[in-house]
Amino acid sequence: MSRRIALFILFVFALFLFTLWTLVKFNDAYNILTKDTQLSAWALAQLEIETLEFTHQGEKYLISDSVTKHDLNLSYDILWNRYDTFLHSAETHDVRTHYNSGNVVEEAFTILQKYEKGIAQGDKEQVARLLSDIEQVYPKIRNLLLINFTGLSSVENRALIAENRQTVFIDMALIMVVLAFFSIRLYRDSKHQQFITWHDPLTKLKNRNYLLSQLKCLSDSKQKHAVVLLDIRHFKDINDTVSYEYGDKVLCEVAAQIKRKADKFEFSCARVGADQFAVIADKYDVDFEFFIKSLLNDLNDTLPRLDRSKRMRISMGVATCQDAIDSNEQYPTKFDTVLNNADFALNIAKKIHSQQIVFFSRKIALEHRKKKKLSDQLAKLISSSEQKQLYLAFQPIVPRQNDRLGCEALIRWNHPEYGQINPEYLIQIAEESGIAKDLGRWIFLQVQQALAIEWREFRHRIEVAVNLSDSLFDEELPQLVLETLGTVPNFLDSIVLEITETMTLDDIERSNNIISSLEKLNVRLALDDFGTGWSSLYNLNHLNFSKLKIDKSFVQNLGTKSNQTFFISAIVTLSHQLGIKVVAEGIEDASQLRSLMALGVDEFQGYYFSKPIPQQEFSLFCEQYFTQHPLTLNALTTL
Repeated sequence: MSRRIALFILFVFALFLFTLWTLVKFNDAYNILTKDTQLSAWALAQLEIETLEFTHQGEKYLISDSVTKHDLNLSYDILWNRYDTFLHSAETHDVRTHYNSGNVVEEAFTILQKYEKGIAQGDKEQVARLLSDIEQVYPKIRNLLLINFTGLSSVENRALIAENRQTVFIDMALIMVVLAFFSIRLYRDSKHQQFITWHDPLTKLKNRNYLLSQLKCLSDSKQKHAVVLLDIRHFKDINDTVSYEYGDKVLCEVAAQIKRKADKFEFSCARVGADQFAVIADKYDVDFEFFIKSLLNDLNDTLPRLDRSKRMRISMGVATCQDAIDSNEQYPTKFDTVLNNADFALNIAKKIHSQQIVFFSRKIALEHRKKKKLSDQLAKLISSSEQKQLYLAFQPIVPRQNDRLGCEALIRWNHPEYGQINPEYLIQIAEESGIAKDLGRWIFLQVQQALAIEWREFRHRIEVAVNLSDSLFDEELPQLVLETLGTVPNFLDSIVLEITETMTLDDIERSNNIISSLEKLNVRLALDDFGTGWSSLYNLNHLNFSKLKIDKSFVQNLGTKSNQTFFISAIVTLSHQLGIKVVAEGIEDASQLRSLMALGVDEFQGYYFSKPIPQQEFSLFCEQYFTQHPLTLNALTTL
């Protein structure tokens, strides 16, 4: 129970006590008022009785000898004391004040005092006058009791007070019931809000807030711990192809599987994203790696049953608090460092198809820092016109006839600290940092500049192949090509864009629209690495390509595996029937070239002709190729 809910319960309990205390105090006040009323009525009744008694004694004294002068004086003294006590006693103060009886009694007492001497002497004439004067004031004394305590108005007032008392009790009871009702409702709502704050509504697991809170507690207490992040790859396909309702069912079953396994090891688990879960392992007396592998095996058994397409798979990223410690620290300074490391490891696992679990390590951290550093530097380089590190190299692509010459533009980065950066690594950095399109624009501009300036003499006889990264192949590509290569002079018909079949797998219709837009600009496309994917023929059947490049693995095994000849022959025959030229890459010797020529390949690329060279050297290659003939294929095949 949270502190806020506890305080709320305490507040409601105090309010109940206050209500009960108010009822008790009201009841006490009512009882005091009733007692005060009874005392007041008794005091006034005694006044009336003593006055009436004295009147009777005086009348007997006047007409008979049965009452002596002593008896009359005794009765007179009693009445005197009664009046005097009533007018001056503190006990009768409220009676004198509340009921306005003080003036009436004062008037009667004044009359009594007026005839004090005559009463003392037993003067019957004075007694008669006193009785006459008292008779005039007696009705007023009597009315005090009748009107205020025993009369109709008094009865009505007491009835009204009793009724009000009952009404107050009922009202207070209703208030307490209503207060109890709203308190219960508010408590339930607060409890529900607290549940939502720390739990995922769908799977009922703990949520990201709880995960961060637990990590902070573990970090503050310097307790050893590890975080396992799990992601369901291709889960979105379930929502899109089946239904969101079934997708929720999958998530709930996966969540239940994770919780069952985590509970056995007394670990905490949470849902931290749409299809992402986390496990916090804070006990090192168990086999942690066994837990991870056991959980992965259970999930690998569960997912195929839930996904008939068998595409969903689990990826895991694991990080421990020890991995987050720098050399000059004893414990991580930030509580979420372990979570960030696990997330980084998870991203790597999602990219490596053959590896489902990735453990974060110092090596990975250094690699991450290196990538971050290189991505920042790369962004600056492609925006600078003065830089010398980044450049394009061009590898010749030789056709059967020497009237034209092709080349493939290859990105190169001569880093002052790391030397030559691997081109695939460079593209990966650009893709992950979100600057792949900027890099693509830079490459197109470099090609445009080379055709316009360095290769101006041969530009109508040269075609340049440019490899596209995944980020470049989208609906914005035609406009980008037009802006960079469709200027004056126009080099669009000199460009061949190479794409891999993996770029076209997700959406054939979308890919076809992009390719059609490029065809309208006279830009040709080549299918790169043909033969390495399972959908190569499907792509040829549904998409329009001008060229396809046979993967170099077919060429390398051409002399050692006889069936490679049949594969290449089939590819060439099918391509020519579809009106597509065939390019073979990876040619390293004359025997490979002769075999490929015999099989009908149209264009050739490899170290046998030239390695990738800078654009100035490629200018010399073009001059030699177009003006001399030692590089013609007819001459090469005789070597």
